[in-house]
Amino acid sequence: MKKRIEINKMLLTLVLAFCSCAVHAGEYQYWDDLDEKSKSEIFKSIDVDKNIMKLYLHEMKLSDNDLSAAILDTLCSSTDSNKRMLYFYILNEIANTADGAVAEMLGGYCIKYVNKNTDYALEYFSKHQDVANNYAESIAGELYLSDTSFSQYEQIMLNSAESECAKEYLPVFLKETKRILSKYAKIPFIDVFDE
Repeated sequence: MKKRIEINKMLLTLVLAFCSCAVHAGEYQYWDDLDEKSKSEIFKSIDVDKNIMKLYLHEMKLSDNDLSAAILDTLCSSTDSNKRMLYFYILNEIANTADGAVAEMLGGYCIKYVNKNTDYALEYFSKHQDVANNYAESIAGELYLSDTSFSQYEQIMLNSAESECAKEYLPVFLKETKRILSKYAKIPFIDVFDE
C-alpha cells in the first residue's frame, strides 16, 4: 500500500511537471522536432566535424578511445543553437544505446552537458522521460564513482536551472538520479583483479 502511494505521488509530480512545461514550451527547439527540409538547411549552414557526421549517419560507433572522448567533448561544448540541437540529438542517441566501456565513460559527459545546458536539457527531459532516465542512470553511475556527492550535484543543478519548466521538472530528475544512486550504493564493490 505504501509503495502504491509513493508511485502515485511520483506519477502526479511527473504529470504536474509535464503540464507546467507544456504551458512554457516553445522556448527551445530540438532536432527531433524538425522536418527533413529544416535539418537539410541547417546542415548547409553549419560546419559539422566529419566524425560527428559519421556518428549521426550511423557509419561509426563510439568505443573506449581518445577519438570517442574528443567527439563526446565536442558534443558537450557547442553553444551555437543549430549545432546544439544536432549535438544534443546525437548525445541522446548515444545515451539511449551506450553499453560497456562507452556507457562507463558517458556519465561525466552527461553531467557536463546538463550542467552547461541545464534549462535546454531539462525542458527536453520533461517531455522525453526515457531519455531523462538514461541520463539519470549515467549521472548516478558517475556520481557513485566520483568524489562529488549527490547533495553537491543537487546544489549545482538547483543553481543552474533558470526557466520555470526546468525548475519544476528538476525535482523529478533529481529524485530519479538519487533513486538510481541509492541502488548502486547497495551493490557491494567486487574487485575482480584482487582474486
